[in-house]
Amino acid sequence: MKLSTLQLYLLLALFSLLFTSIWSYNAFLKIEQENDRIITEAIPISNAASQLFPLLLDQELTVRSYLLNQNDQTFQQFKTTNAELKETIAQLRMLDQRHPIMKQLLIEEAIPLIQRTDGFYEQQIRWIQDNQVERAMLKRYSGMDYINQFRPINAKIRQDIDNIIQEATDRSEQASASAKWVIVIVVSVAVLLLMAFLQTIRLERSKQALIHRSLHDALTGIPNRRAFDEHLETSFKVAKEQQTDVALILVDVDEFKLYNDTYGHLKGDWCLEKVADSLKKHAGEYGLVSRYGGEEFAVILTEQADRVQHVAERIRGEILQLNIEHAAYQPLCQLSVSIGVAVVRPDDTLSEEDLIVLADQALYRAKSSGRNQISSHEAS
Repeated sequence: MKLSTLQLYLLLALFSLLFTSIWSYNAFLKIEQENDRIITEAIPISNAASQLFPLLLDQELTVRSYLLNQNDQTFQQFKTTNAELKETIAQLRMLDQRHPIMKQLLIEEAIPLIQRTDGFYEQQIRWIQDNQVERAMLKRYSGMDYINQFRPINAKIRQDIDNIIQEATDRSEQASASAKWVIVIVVSVAVLLLMAFLQTIRLERSKQALIHRSLHDALTGIPNRRAFDEHLETSFKVAKEQQTDVALILVDVDEFKLYNDTYGHLKGDWCLEKVADSLKKHAGEYGLVSRYGGEEFAVILTEQADRVQHVAERIRGEILQLNIEHAAYQPLCQLSVSIGVAVVRPDDTLSEEDLIVLADQALYRAKSSGRNQISSHEAS
């Protein structure tokens, strides 16, 4: 049977569509595989390798602190850090031959030095626990010699991390280029429509990711000041319509600058993450928990505004339960928070800014009165 010209065109279009679909699927499958490889291999390797030097520094700090105060909590902190270091090394030992430079660095340089460092710290711990503190004090700065020896190794590791990520990115970009090349070769309306649809999905996902990042704090992962402002504005509108209360809790980490000066900014970031996690866990069920700025956090309560004192006291108690050491903060010597509470019923004379001012004034009173306490303001 002889096919008409139209039938031939339709058949050609059908084969073109089939050809494009198969090749496009294979190309995008390769992209997905390369992206998965980045997520499951390159990123975990990079994260694990980059933790070696910070963990060694943490060990040095905890051992030196233990030498000074012989505190069980400090000793437990050392054991935790040491366990994390060993777990990280165990993860990196599983590297296959696709990463020969990193594997060689670890086996020949990093791990032997870390093992010698471990031996030194174990000796220091034994001397301390055997009441040979003076003997340990003579060696208290020797740990930094090992740290300094590790610095050039760490630089090599970081260079290889960059290479691993770059290689993974290059493979992903090459796969993307192949997919685009296949699509360019076989031009058809169906494929263009398909690509437009895929592009729409990709843009929507990117949009959602950008929105999420714009409304969440990069360090703690909880909503940021922008999200706080938007939520407070919405809460005020609803409360004004329904004639209900809005409560605001402002939480300030006591003597946080002193904590940073004592333990360093990495430890300070860790501290803020722990506080944020505790707030999210113990206050998130009542309202929006957000990072208000710096070492300040905020909780907005609407439906359960009448429980604001309970929530505030729960926050204060749970932060103390974290038992985060803050040796320079006398006499408590552990992390605490000061809390300002304000409750208002929105009307034409009250704004969101008024509520913030009231809560901030209450917070100031709590800090001025000695910290680690709650001060409240309830509008009449």
